[in-house]
Amino acid sequence: KGDSNIRFVDGSWHLKDRDGRSEYEAGPRIKNAKFFDINDIATNEEELNPKSLPHMCPSPKLFSACMDSLDISNTNRVIIYGSKGCFATPRTWYTFKAMGHDPTKLHLMQGSFEEWEQKGGSIEDGPAKQSIRATDLDMSKISTYQTTYPSENQFCDMKKVSQAITEDSASSIVIDARSLARFKAEAPEPRPNLRLGHMPGAFNLPFNSLLEMDTESDPTKFKSVTEMRAIFQSAGVDVDSDKTIICSCGSGVTASTIATALEACGRDPKNTLVYDGSWADWGSDSDTLIE
Repeated sequence: KGDSNIRFVDGSWHLKDRDGRSEYEAGPRIKNAKFFDINDIATNEEELNPKSLPHMCPSPKLFSACMDSLDISNTNRVIIYGSKGCFATPRTWYTFKAMGHDPTKLHLMQGSFEEWEQKGGSIEDGPAKQSIRATDLDMSKISTYQTTYPSENQFCDMKKVSQAITEDSASSIVIDARSLARFKAEAPEPRPNLRLGHMPGAFNLPFNSLLEMDTESDPTKFKSVTEMRAIFQSAGVDVDSDKTIICSCGSGVTASTIATALEACGRDPKNTLVYDGSWADWGSDSDTLIE
């Protein structure tokens, strides 16, 4: 019998070729699971997101309305999961965390839905499982779910990163989760019209090096804490540093993988930030500093 206080949330998102929402709606899925779309429950309004950057952190009002519609309360134990091959679930987890969901009641499942099914986890099959879209939400209602966002210790913007690599460089570390080739401007960006290179002084740590990609080809599983701490160390990053660590990537998704791994390694999350716009923001600006 399932625990009625648990809410499973499918946070599957893919860069191309697959659609997490349609796969969720078609089934199978974990029994009674909800779907959270990082691209849809996001700040997409032109006045707040003039560059039309993807999956920018949602407003507290939008997030709260979504939680109410998904029947998720502040007291629910939320378990984020994804389908096989999905690397985006840490972003979903990080968004819930940023919005103030009790971290003792927020979990990121290690392993994919397919592994859950193989091991006998409860599932439901068949189509017609409608998922929530932002346009379905009644934003005029007073929400039951309460957020504590904005918190300065979750996401940051270009201004904060610019400050970190200039006047605050002695007290800040920037980690870039993109591939080494993209970091070194030797490979194109997947999004058009972006400059190539990296932020001055940034450390390169490809996100997939922290995941079980080499042994199991599974981006839904992190390596052990011992392995991850060694990977950070070899990249030149002290997990336990008192400095502010800013995590960046292509668009703010795999930067959340870095932030999640740092916390798993025992780092106090209050000094870790995710650059929400990441390279989609930085690389589209003609005035930003680039090496």
